[in-house]
Amino acid sequence: MIANPKENFSLLIIGCGAIAGGYDQEDIEGPNILTHAKAFKSHAGFDLAGCLDADLKTAQDFADIWGVEAAYESLEQAMRDRNFDIVSICTPASSHELYLRQLQNYNVRFIFCEKPIADNLKTAREMAAFYPDNMAVNYIRRFDPEIRQLAKDIQDNKYGGFISGKAHYNKGLYNNGSHMTDLIHMLLGPVMVKATSGIIYDFWPDDPTISAKLETKNSGPIDLIGSDMRTGMIFDLELIFDQAIISLTDFSQTLAIKPQNGPKKITKTVQNREMFNAVSNIYDHLTQGAALQSKARNGLLALETCDDIRRMAGLS
Repeated sequence: MIANPKENFSLLIIGCGAIAGGYDQEDIEGPNILTHAKAFKSHAGFDLAGCLDADLKTAQDFADIWGVEAAYESLEQAMRDRNFDIVSICTPASSHELYLRQLQNYNVRFIFCEKPIADNLKTAREMAAFYPDNMAVNYIRRFDPEIRQLAKDIQDNKYGGFISGKAHYNKGLYNNGSHMTDLIHMLLGPVMVKATSGIIYDFWPDDPTISAKLETKNSGPIDLIGSDMRTGMIFDLELIFDQAIISLTDFSQTLAIKPQNGPKKITKTVQNREMFNAVSNIYDHLTQGAALQSKARNGLLALETCDDIRRMAGLS
């Protein structure tokens, strides 16, 4: 818990499902922080003032579990009741556009939006332009200090030139694949889509998992390999450099670096605390002007790569 905050901000959570609080529901007091509710509740700079769900009973149950002051079933109802400083959007991607457009009519200081920004590129571009510096997008690995240090080391050429990479994911190109394209951008910079293959409808009816061949600006190839999540979830990345092989496995919880000459170094990332890091970054941004570690811009770039993959695969 962060004590004695400089300012206190009221929070409205929109969508009362798993990422809002469900993943932490059985471990409210434990050290792991996986959800918006637990992250904001663990930071004394925020007041869990309201929650909203299209099913009012769901919102009321959520409020009881997390000690939220008021439950609502519409944004209009919530905003009539109180001026909220911060809004967390935790609904499915298909409804992000609705809430992001509605929030343009209210004097909200900041939005923390689940990824992806929207379920289509046109809307994502509009929202990124409207919320350039007052929205964070939950590409959670950007809030991990180990992965942020890795990105800096790669950019500083600590491991030499990039040779090739393999990235494994499933459960939808936009929903999970955009996590991977954002991570690749973070570590290696922009990529081009050279080819696609293997469309798998493994979870979302409108968001299939698609394999692709990507290429960095220095012509380094990356195989983006999609699999069927019904055979098991996966999110792994291996990058080969002149002087080291780097892998992020176990959904980026394990970072392994094997230098060309020397022993492998294995580090556990802080993924079970990244949500708290995200909330802390938002607070520092609002109170001290700290740079946002995951903004609308990088969220848009991640989707642009996914959209290129979809179009090359013959999907609109």
